[in-house]
Amino acid sequence: MAQVPSYNDNGGFTLVEVLIAILIMMVGMIGVLQSLNVAMEHNLRNQMRDQGVHVGEMVLNEMRGQDFDAAFTNETTIPMNIRGIPSRYTVERDVTELGADTKQYDVTVKWTYKGRPFQNKVVTVRSKIHQ
Repeated sequence: MAQVPSYNDNGGFTLVEVLIAILIMMVGMIGVLQSLNVAMEHNLRNQMRDQGVHVGEMVLNEMRGQDFDAAFTNETTIPMNIRGIPSRYTVERDVTELGADTKQYDVTVKWTYKGRPFQNKVVTVRSKIHQ
């Protein structure tokens, strides 16, 4: 009588198969974590830009609220804190006379993020009201 060879096939995974599966999952997770990091960085940079736009509009509205012949300081620094990250916004004001009764207000807001400079410029024209 011939004997049939017996195989020890338990249907499980070998240690090598488990290690390869863990390695593949780790590579996938590193990709997911890196994409989250990039998304958070873009979000923070956009929040800083939005804050710069807000500061520029706020300063410009303050300038428009002053008397027509008022003098303005050229440069100020405004410290901000966005998501626990301290940042400084430098505000430059410029007033150009376009005529006897018309002025152009320029407000430039500058900031840096990771060593890269960014800026936003807001411009408006204001006329003197005759009574």
